Amino acid sequence: MIAETAARFSSNTPPDLAFAKPLVVGAEKHEKLLQDALPIARMILEPMARNSAPAVAAACLAYAAEDLVLILSADHDIQDVAAFHRAIAIAAGAANDGAIVTFGVEPTHPATGYGYIKSIPDASEEALTVEDFVEKPDLKTAQAYIADGSYFWNAGIFLFKAETMLQALSDFAPDVLTGTRRAMGNVDDQDCVRLDAKAFSETPSISIDYAVMEKAGNVKTVPVSMGWSDVGGYRALHKLVTNSPTENYTNGRVIVENSKGLYVRSEGPVVTVNGVSNLVIVATQGEVMITPLEDDAAVKTLGAAAQSLRPSFGISEGLRTQARDWLWTAFETWSRVGWDATRGGFVEQLHMDGTPDADATRRVRVQARQVFSFAKALEMGWPERETAETLIAQGIDYIDTRLRHADGGFVHLINPDGSVIDDRRDLYDHAFMILAGSAAYKATGNQTALKIANDALAYIDAHLKDHEHGGWFESSQFELPRRANPHMHLLEAMMEYHDATGDESALDRAAEVVRLFETKFFNPATDVMGEFFEKDWSPTSPELEVIWEPGHHYEWATLLYMFEQKTGHDCVSWRRRLIHKAEMCGTIQSSTLLANAVRADGQAVNNNSRLWQSLEKIRSRVLHNAEFEASTIPTFIENVFDLYLFSAPKGTWLDELDCQRHAVSKPIPASILYHCVSALTVIAKP
Repeated sequence: MIAETAARFSSNTPPDLAFAKPLVVGAEKHEKLLQDALPIARMILEPMARNSAPAVAAACLAYAAEDLVLILSADHDIQDVAAFHRAIAIAAGAANDGAIVTFGVEPTHPATGYGYIKSIPDASEEALTVEDFVEKPDLKTAQAYIADGSYFWNAGIFLFKAETMLQALSDFAPDVLTGTRRAMGNVDDQDCVRLDAKAFSETPSISIDYAVMEKAGNVKTVPVSMGWSDVGGYRALHKLVTNSPTENYTNGRVIVENSKGLYVRSEGPVVTVNGVSNLVIVATQGEVMITPLEDDAAVKTLGAAAQSLRPSFGISEGLRTQARDWLWTAFETWSRVGWDATRGGFVEQLHMDGTPDADATRRVRVQARQVFSFAKALEMGWPERETAETLIAQGIDYIDTRLRHADGGFVHLINPDGSVIDDRRDLYDHAFMILAGSAAYKATGNQTALKIANDALAYIDAHLKDHEHGGWFESSQFELPRRANPHMHLLEAMMEYHDATGDESALDRAAEVVRLFETKFFNPATDVMGEFFEKDWSPTSPELEVIWEPGHHYEWATLLYMFEQKTGHDCVSWRRRLIHKAEMCGTIQSSTLLANAVRADGQAVNNNSRLWQSLEKIRSRVLHNAEFEASTIPTFIENVFDLYLFSAPKGTWLDELDCQRHAVSKPIPASILYHCVSALTVIAKP
């Protein structure tokens, strides 16, 4: 639709109109998509979304003061482009005279999904004075607007001189203009401007309507009938893909009888419909939505509700609140004691009394895990946002300046003072560098975080890729045995990287890990996901002696679920078998907790129970609550809280229990915060 929007101004323009090459304001993570769609366009790339007012301000700052700037959204459909051009020609005169001009679309029905413009009728003027902007009305009010005749749909398309809008922003939203100006820096007609993440994050997030349009006095509107629709609702989409309001549109495995005016799509199950009218019915593999076609607002409301509640069906409000409150406490605790203010870096562990163990050797992967955890704290809405941002920035800087290897990649183990103990480049560590860098970039726009992710990815592809047997080697020392675990975390990291950047090649790497799981890691004869392998990915032990970890079964099931949601690749059978094996053979009867390690023949190898395994069970079973009996999960969650989290210093945990549920005396590892965040965010109350 971006390409279609630009194409409306590439040819067949009236003789008195001339359009410059387009300028696109969009997300930095969509840079490649934007380049592919509009290779000739100038670009302003936003590190994070800040609504339309900063985007408009950035566009105006990229033009000369007298330039006329036409602001267009890319999700509009316009059938009569010639009529639109004629309206632009009219609007240009008013804009040159100093007006901010909107385009008032002549309404065809009393829409409740659009805002309205109230104009002052004047038969002598083609550009009418705007009296008021009106929010989306209810049906009765919308009908009254249509009958009045002076109301138009607000298309959200604007034309003005750059200096006119900049003055309006200075008058009504100075913080928006100041913040955007800082983020822009010196433009100098660059073809690609990357807004500064810190300055832009501090810019108010507000729409141009609220910031300027509802306050300015020099606003005009040009009424136009151009076959316009904002394709933000299913009614508009239905109109685009059918020839009449009574026609049905179907896509996927759908059967419709004795019905009219339907939009029905299925991405999974067979959907059969009979004897209904004017409905939207959309089925994915895990959800079904049914809503009246004309109720555009319901789609967003239902989608948001389903997204927030999906993981927590069957989990009480009190337990969800408890999970959130504990996470807030954990973030506060680890923000206070987890950072070494003297020597830099995150501490590896705490003593059992909750004080930092400042002398413990530090694993580089733990530095990355802590950055990831505080990036997720930001995503979750932890109130101490500034604290999280500071820790992320400090952690990223420490990784970037202290943990790099001189020959590329990142080292493995360091002393508390930052001196290197082990300089091997480890696949597990680099997977977490990609994960943390991606999460930090997504949460804060930190360019160094993205560079760390890119550098880690480039290193493993260039130096650890196994082109003969598939996958990646353990480390720069190519030691054996090979392990499935680092590949599991690489799968996780590549999905996070895709979320942060939109780079489709990330899913190609994720798919390669999934293929290894399907062909090498998982043994269908025993339903066991092996841990250790030879160079050619054959198991290191005979079939019935293969060691597996129940926690990894749950963790793989979760990541395969996420991969399926992203790609549509069918992982249902794998996920069910992983969980079933863990449920049947991974539990210690005396404690009802998970064994640390089990042999394929069912013999326990380690009857202790580490916290991370139980956390991964919580996450996996909650995400699979539509496919597995979920009634026992709340009780299990409560037990985990009581046994591991509430029995330790505030905001920390017991790392391991024996088979009698007694704590194993050992330090509190910082690495487990990552598992707490990953697991509890699926149930924590927003």
